Order: sequence, then structure tokens, then C-alpha cells
Amino acid sequence: MTSAVPARPVSLRLLFVALVVITLLSAMDATIVATALPSIVADIGGERQIGWVFAAYTLAMTVAMPVFGRLGDLRGRRALYLWSIAAFVLASVLCGFAADLGQLVALRFAQGVAGGGLLVLGQAVVADAVPARQRARFLAPIASVFAIASVVSPLLGGGLTDTVGWRWIFWVNAPIGGVALLLALVSVPRSRPARNGERLDVPGAALLVVWVTGTALVAAWGGTTFPWTSAVVLATAALAVVTFALFLRRCLRHPDPIVPMSMFRERTVVICSALGFVVGAAVFGMVGYLPGLMQAAFGLPATVAGTVILPLVLGILSASIWSGRRTARTGRYRRFPVAGCALAAAGLAGLALVRGSTPPVLVGVCAGLVGLGVGAFGQVTNVAVQDAVPARLVGTATSTVALVRELGVTLGAAALGGLLAARLLQGLGPLGDLARRSPEQLRSLSPALRQTYGEAYLSAMSPLFAALAVLFVGAVVVALFLPDRPLSERVITDADERHQHSYVPESLP
Repeated sequence: MTSAVPARPVSLRLLFVALVVITLLSAMDATIVATALPSIVADIGGERQIGWVFAAYTLAMTVAMPVFGRLGDLRGRRALYLWSIAAFVLASVLCGFAADLGQLVALRFAQGVAGGGLLVLGQAVVADAVPARQRARFLAPIASVFAIASVVSPLLGGGLTDTVGWRWIFWVNAPIGGVALLLALVSVPRSRPARNGERLDVPGAALLVVWVTGTALVAAWGGTTFPWTSAVVLATAALAVVTFALFLRRCLRHPDPIVPMSMFRERTVVICSALGFVVGAAVFGMVGYLPGLMQAAFGLPATVAGTVILPLVLGILSASIWSGRRTARTGRYRRFPVAGCALAAAGLAGLALVRGSTPPVLVGVCAGLVGLGVGAFGQVTNVAVQDAVPARLVGTATSTVALVRELGVTLGAAALGGLLAARLLQGLGPLGDLARRSPEQLRSLSPALRQTYGEAYLSAMSPLFAALAVLFVGAVVVALFLPDRPLSERVITDADERHQHSYVPESLP
């Protein structure tokens, strides 16, 4: 059981601002180092391990989310959230002082652990202050920060690197994070979890870390660093399978599991987790390949090709805000995942039909349709999960859905990348070495060779887009099984007594 002190109207506005700033910091640090990598390598070396600057952050964030979600339910979210903010800012500052790549990777891992706490607890603390029916409207602009950060952070990282140096991409977090911490101190509601003897299952958390790490390494190494049939990949895959089985067994038998299996008796949790996996695998796994499509098929420079992401971002932003407002008015939410998955399927089907003669603007239109579809239900399903479980499991359920989505991103990106590379090499035949050239090198080829490469790239991508469209069609069917019930209009502060706090809608941003 968890009780919470109701937030005053002014505190909700401060909470909103604090969550926007904190989410922006966490989301931007996932990709802001992209444009700074050459400068980092030139300064501190380690070019062979440079990929771990990304991987350490995302991996740590993924494995930390379930632990923070469970800890928040057991020990209270406010103190844990404030400590996560402080730890994130401290790790950011220390990253800027890294003397070699090993130190930077270790500090990025620490930063990712704190970042996992920020993402999960940021959504969970809202459940302590805002009723489920109003929560999607509150969270929609905050969730859109991720999409905005994917566009802004590489530009900001490049600007800081070119002017004041790469270390400032980390140091800039200090003043902004300090302000956000002060805002959180006065706005995050206090929760008082009941002392019922439950404790964090540390061995279960360790199994979870090994399982997720093994799965991520298989996805990252397979077909690229090592062949899929290599001893390293097979051994890592076996380790991931065994630890997953042990983790599942412990969750079923332990009295206080890190992921209570009882949650999955509620079909809302199962269906929304499945939808999150589809979104992670299909959309966020696809984003990295759209600019490449624009460069290969239409010969656009990298700067122009990158703008194809903007319609996707704008679609997610506008649809999430609209669906949040509609949910707040009616309380009904099932129609948004159903319609959203159908719209995303249509957009992906359009991308599957792209040919060399297609106007490039139509690619942006199709990407925008995908964004509108995903934005229509991304936050709504998160809120539906929070509303479906007891108050004592809100943080755990939130982190579980986030973990499934991140696994979808990892596996989807790896699968798409591997299939694209294999099909591209097959399509190029004796010209297969073209697949290993950079976009700058491809632009120096003759027009005939560029056209050959573009046609091969489109031929490789089209079936993948079609398969993702079919995946979303299946998601439409799955979403139809969501219960068609309204979300709660109150803040549940005690799972047993169902005590109701007053709420002031005008206080929402």
C-alpha cells in the first residue's frame, strides 16, 4: 500500500516543468555524443571501443529501470527520484573530466543507471499526483521530449563540440539539472509505502541484469562483430536463455519478486506490453535507417536526409497531445491504440511502396503517418497499465512496460540492420563492396553505380517495411482485446481503503 500527499495546484505546474527538463536531459544524453565522437577519439583515444560510449548508457538505463520501479514501490518514489537527479548530474559532470575512454565508458554507465531512475520514476511520481483520466494529458508533452531530443541533441552536441569543446556536452547538464532538482524538491509529492516486510529481491535483480545484458550483446554482436554461428554469440545467447529461465522461475516462486507475475493476470498489462514491444521494434528500430534510405535512393546529403525524421517527430508530438486531451474528456482509451496501430500500418505500407521515382516528400508524409499512429497511444497505454494494477505496483508495472519496449528497440534495430545488410549484399551481387562504403564515398561514384546502389537499397528495405506494416496490423487485432472501460478520475492513495483526494483540473498545464 502507498499513500501520497495530494499535490497543490501550483506544485503540479512546477512538477510539469521539472519533469520536462529532467526528461530532456536524460533523453538528450542518449544521443548527444554522436557528433562529438571524432573529437573524443582525437582527444582521449580508444577508437576501437568508442561504440561503448553509446552502449554503456543505454544498457545501464535498460537494466536499471525495473530495479528503480520496484524500489520506488517499496521505499517511496520521492527520495529515490531526487537522488537519481543528483546522481545523473554528478555523473554528467564527471564524464566531462574523463581522462581516457575507459573512464568515460564507466561514467556513462553510471549516468545510464541514474537515467533509468529518471525515466521510470518520472512517470510513476505523476501517478501520485494526477488521476489516471487526466494523466495522459499531463504526460503527453513530456513524452514528446524524447522525439524532440532525437533531433535537437545531435545538433547541440555538434555546436558545443565545435565551439567550447566536447566536454561541455556533459558539463551543460549541471546548471540545468540543478534547477530541475530544486523544482522537483518543491513539487514531487511525498509517498508513504506501507511497511509490510517486502524487500528488493537482489538475486532476482542480478539475474535480470545478466539476462538483459546478454540479450543486448547478442543483438549488438550477431552478424556484425561476430558471425551469428560464432562461439561467442552462441555462448552469450545460451547465457541469456538460461538466466531468463532462472529469472522467470524466481519471479514465480519468490514472495517479493522484482517483477511480480501476478501483474500479467491483468490483460491490460499483457496487451500494452506487447504494443510497447511492437512500437520499440518497428518504429524506434526503423528510425536509424530512414535517413540512409533518403541518401541511397534519392542521393540527398546527410543534413537534408536527416529531416525525414521531423514529420515522425511532429506526428508523435501532435497526436500524443491530442489523444491525451481526448482521454481526459471521455476517460475512454481503447480506440487510440486500435486506430493508432492502423495508421502506423498504413504509413509503413506506404514506405514499402517507395520507389526511386517517388517524390521524396511522400517519404516524409508516410513517416508522419507512422508518428501520428504511435503518438496516438504511446502514453495512453502507459497510463492504462498504471490504472489497471494496484497502487503498490504502479512503479513496477511502469518499469516493466518500459523494459519490454527497450528490448523491442534493441532487438528490432539489430534484426532490421542484419536483414538489411544481408539483402543489400544479395541485391548488389558482385558489387557487394558498395554496401561497406560511407555515404560520402557513394556520392563520388558514377551516376550509374549510384543508381544501382539506390535500387538495391530500396529492394532490400521494401520487404522490411512491409513486414513491419503486417506487425502493426497484428497489433490492431491485439489492441481490440483491451478492456473498454474508462480510466479512473481520482488519485488512488491507498490500495485497500481507496481513499479519494480532491483534484483541481485547472492546475494541469
